[in-house]
Amino acid sequence: MTPLDRTASASPKNSRLIAWVSVGTGIAAAVAVVALGLSGHPETAAAVGAIGGAAFAAGGVTVTVNVRK
Repeated sequence: MTPLDRTASASPKNSRLIAWVSVGTGIAAAVAVVALGLSGHPETAAAVGAIGGAAFAAGGVTVTVNVRK
């Protein structure tokens, strides 16, 4: 039987890795946007920002399922 103490189980290693990859992608995209913006490529900076933002948002989705009997 499942315990009813409602403590969260530890995240599996793969989900933590996905979260860190998402954070890294977001940081890399932000740095690239600033560098491209300062070097005179605003259109490319906008495209990189959109791709980085989408990758960051996709990796940041957390789903929690509570099953009660």
